[in-house]
Amino acid sequence: MNTDVLREISPGSMQSTPYARPVRVAVLLDDHISIGGGFQQSLNAALLIQHIEPSLVSPVFFTTHRDNIHILEKFGINAHYLGFSWFERRRLDCRRFLRSFHLTRLIRKSVGLNVLESRLKRHSIDIVYFLSPSFHARDMESLNFIFVLWDLCLRDQPEFPEIRENSNFEIMDCFYSSVLPKATAILVDSSLARQSAVQRYGLDINRIHVMPFSPAARVSAFSDERQDVCLDISIKYQIDCPYVFYPAQFWAHKNHAYLLHGLKLLESIYGVKVGAIFAGADKGNLSYIKRLVISLGLSERVRTTGFVPDDEIPHLYVQSLALVMPTYFGPTNLPPLEAFALGVPVLYSDLPGLRDQVQDAALLLDLQDPSTMAKHIIALIEDHDLRSRLISAGRILLRGFTESQRISVLEDVFKKFYHKRICWE
Repeated sequence: MNTDVLREISPGSMQSTPYARPVRVAVLLDDHISIGGGFQQSLNAALLIQHIEPSLVSPVFFTTHRDNIHILEKFGINAHYLGFSWFERRRLDCRRFLRSFHLTRLIRKSVGLNVLESRLKRHSIDIVYFLSPSFHARDMESLNFIFVLWDLCLRDQPEFPEIRENSNFEIMDCFYSSVLPKATAILVDSSLARQSAVQRYGLDINRIHVMPFSPAARVSAFSDERQDVCLDISIKYQIDCPYVFYPAQFWAHKNHAYLLHGLKLLESIYGVKVGAIFAGADKGNLSYIKRLVISLGLSERVRTTGFVPDDEIPHLYVQSLALVMPTYFGPTNLPPLEAFALGVPVLYSDLPGLRDQVQDAALLLDLQDPSTMAKHIIALIEDHDLRSRLISAGRILLRGFTESQRISVLEDVFKKFYHKRICWE
């Protein structure tokens, strides 16, 4: 997200409307920074809501992770910590279970509000804006809420272990079935995601609003002026050849294996050695990827960094040959937008939705044929005009949906809610 643009969009610049009382919005950040792109999107949304006219919206920020308090403060956001004891969490679990037997009225009459709604109501909250697909949406018994739906890949790509194991498919499918129909509004990142939500869960399309992702604040703040204290990635990670970059947690669906096979084919077909840097936390697939690195003979030029601080990420991008992202999940992802913002070429999955995100600004990967990745990398190395065209197309595509338009989407949601909210005390 371009923070400079946001500074220019002052609340006074929005069209003023004489509202009787602004809507009190609990803006809830329920992700830890270690999850990567999801946290960055949540942070972007938190920054956006501050630029809606204050006569319409009065935001109160909350987070369920104490570490986030300091991070939010860096961006001028003062948040309340919303922590729960073990006993309070078990009470919420029991309450959800009993509600499944339609005992809500009896529970409310016996013990009153649940602990989450009780704390929010102390701040006179009218509606809760979940910045990510938070399970706490299940606890909204009386408060209205806005839900962010990132994807429905459990339905699109159910083969992966992170979907099939531990009843994850059933848990997530039941979760979406219960919370999505109750949401005042649902925010999605693309028209395809909107259509999928309607198709999969029979939702009212008028309640689903498209608000595309934007680059992380850390990337937007990175400028040429700051590169005079440039971190030398090749020295830090002891990699002595050009490298491609892939920031993604180690889930199976992220498809790191494809990238490794592509590097091996690049060497065997074209005689060119290129390395890779993987940045992201282990979600169960890292040990397999490490074994694959060894078996393919790539150990000297493949690095896994784990979680990387925000201020290092832009350096990893700009010193790379390209972003290579052969993921199976979409329809949109954050890294291509970050690469566009930083002037880095993108190699991306040739799948429905994903190809729509990048249009003509990326080289598309056939996920059944790693040699397409090798072919694209050779083209980038040998054809400087191709590299320039991709970078230019990426920057143009990034300008296609502005911060003002994102704010307008949110403003429309709250205006509609406001006119309903004044109907009761």
